[in-house]
Amino acid sequence: MARFELLLPMILYLAVVYGLAVYSGRVMAKLKVGFVEEYFLGSRAMGGFVLAMTLVATYTSASSFVGGPGVAYNVGLGWVFLAMVQVPVAYFTLGVLGKKFAIVARKIKAVTVTDFLRARYESPAVVIIASLGVIIFLVAAMVAQFIGGARVFEAVTGFP
Repeated sequence: MARFELLLPMILYLAVVYGLAVYSGRVMAKLKVGFVEEYFLGSRAMGGFVLAMTLVATYTSASSFVGGPGVAYNVGLGWVFLAMVQVPVAYFTLGVLGKKFAIVARKIKAVTVTDFLRARYESPAVVIIASLGVIIFLVAAMVAQFIGGARVFEAVTGFP
């Protein structure tokens, strides 16, 4: 059974997010900062706390709240221990590799992974192959997130 009373808060939330996006766009248009570096890298000025919260937001997905518990239910406690590996991996990625990547990225003015590959290999073929790989796997990940979000939406609201 559809629950229409749950749609109003969702619509209000989306309207507020849209309003914030419009406001932020107008503020950013007045600044003299490059869009790509500002959008992707936060002008290379994010502190550790903001970076940590970005990582938490990345892990907060449909796979964390729908897929993970489902697999843990089927597989058992071993899956939970396997999922706990994400904490030291995140620390290693940000603390050890992240600092080195940031130093090199500033030096070569890289913003994306393909910028790194372009600077390192100087080959359009490598960049094209890497870009296609990123597109294919990100589309697959996004489809999984949309499916998870749709299932949660259906469970909460009753709308198919």
